[in-house]
Amino acid sequence: MSFKSILGTIAIVVVALALGVGAGTLVKRTGLIGDGGNGGAMVEQGDYSQVYANAGGEVVLYSLSTCPFCHKAKELLQKQNVRFVERVIDQDEAARKEADGLKIKSVPVIYVGNQSLHGYDEAKLVEILAAHAKSAKPAA
Repeated sequence: MSFKSILGTIAIVVVALALGVGAGTLVKRTGLIGDGGNGGAMVEQGDYSQVYANAGGEVVLYSLSTCPFCHKAKELLQKQNVRFVERVIDQDEAARKEADGLKIKSVPVIYVGNQSLHGYDEAKLVEILAAHAKSAKPAA
């Protein structure tokens, strides 16, 4: 191998690494897909009664059929025996319009009580579900 070909190979590897790191950073910063519990999930407070009225349930999951974090959120809700309504925005036009109206820019988005979780964070979701269950029980 000549010095020139070794130098060319090194240059290609450096460019490929730079592009990979840059693309990963871009996806993470834009929040296009939840980060799988690495702290990027965001919790918001609000009155989501209209969301529940439209979806017909107390817990609502907006998802994409191809999103692995959406699947994780759905599995966790099922494992916790939480009754929820899933709105798959790439398979249901009405769900997509709802998501547009709610200004949902990334998935999953889970509405529980007066909180919404944007992105997937297992610990935060469990915490929100526990708080909701506790507040839903009548005082003794």
